[in-house]
Amino acid sequence: MGLLSRLFGGGKSLEDEYFEALVALGEAVVASPPRGVRLRHLPAALKAAEAMQNRRIELEMLEQAMEEEEAEHLALCAEEDAEIPELEERIASNPAGIANIERKIGALKKQLIAKQANMKYFVRQFEAQQEKVDKLTQIGEFEKANAEKEILKKVRIDLMRQESSLKDIEDQIEVYLAGEGEAGDAMRAKLRYEEIQRERAERERELEETLELLDQQADAKEAEIEEMKEAYEEAMAAVGEEVYAARLPQFAEHYRVLDPIAAELAG
Repeated sequence: MGLLSRLFGGGKSLEDEYFEALVALGEAVVASPPRGVRLRHLPAALKAAEAMQNRRIELEMLEQAMEEEEAEHLALCAEEDAEIPELEERIASNPAGIANIERKIGALKKQLIAKQANMKYFVRQFEAQQEKVDKLTQIGEFEKANAEKEILKKVRIDLMRQESSLKDIEDQIEVYLAGEGEAGDAMRAKLRYEEIQRERAERERELEETLELLDQQADAKEAEIEEMKEAYEEAMAAVGEEVYAARLPQFAEHYRVLDPIAAELAG
């Protein structure tokens, strides 16, 4: 940076440049601590670097989780989009037959939709309980894990009952559709098409809620990192200044940056 730009208020001050160069040196020291040299400020710098790295990893994990949630949704949408054209063709082939069947199986169809929604609830309940058992097992809380396993057994039985109940309704509908020929096939396509639309709408709602929550957590983590930044940089600069004063050969490339700034500051 030129002298004129500094004089007229452009860019960073010499003090800022010097501090940033010390921070960079401190980060290099933390990344590769010199052997056989006792540095008074190194323990604090290592602790600050570890804390900052942990927060950054946590932020990256939140950002990755958002990307994975979106990617999973888009992958499912792509699978559904590949299926939809054939369904639409089958639906369009016999609208009158579909309308006739709709009138006859209207009550069963409502039960089917309700049972499909219930299944999603019981599946989520089962997965949440399984996750609880796994976490307790991982941290060695075996007594608590065993108690939760008993609950898991009951949840699994409830899920199996729901699966059986759903299959009963599906079988009743299929028995009727099997006797309706082409109209029955068109109705199968319509039921599947409507199921896709319901599932996609539900996924989009859940995705929006999940991304909003993850985004809030990421914002909070970024704020936490920003709050830590000053203490982190002070710790890096402190060990950087200590090493600069000692002129340890291992970090000579940083001195080539610091020396001209230090000379200019000294006047």
